[in-house]
Amino acid sequence: SAALAPAPAVMTDADFSGTWTGTAKRAGTDSIIAHWTQVCGGGTCAGSSTEAPDTVQSTYTIEADSSHGVTPPYVDKAMGGAKVVDHWIARVSGGTVTGHGWFVLADKPDSVLARYTFEGTRK
Repeated sequence: SAALAPAPAVMTDADFSGTWTGTAKRAGTDSIIAHWTQVCGGGTCAGSSTEAPDTVQSTYTIEADSSHGVTPPYVDKAMGGAKVVDHWIARVSGGTVTGHGWFVLADKPDSVLARYTFEGTRK
């Protein structure tokens, strides 16, 4: 019989808590769209970037080996002033975080405005 691959390690809030910095790229490109900082813990993150210095709060839940975050609707100047919701999935391995996300229009949750990938390190 074939051996089953080991299940991914379960992530805890302690794995995800802290201050993270990194870059985000438009999905499928090497084009950096943000140099970001996120301060996370206890189910919330406060995020900002060099390109959009306003702090945006998000909430996250730990789901097995990753965390799923979502912002409340906010006006994003980089998206032409559209009111958006940012969703992201992050995986932590040691002192690094990687993942992907997508922006949707706040009033049209099925509309994906942009997709991105990100990577960063714990400060």
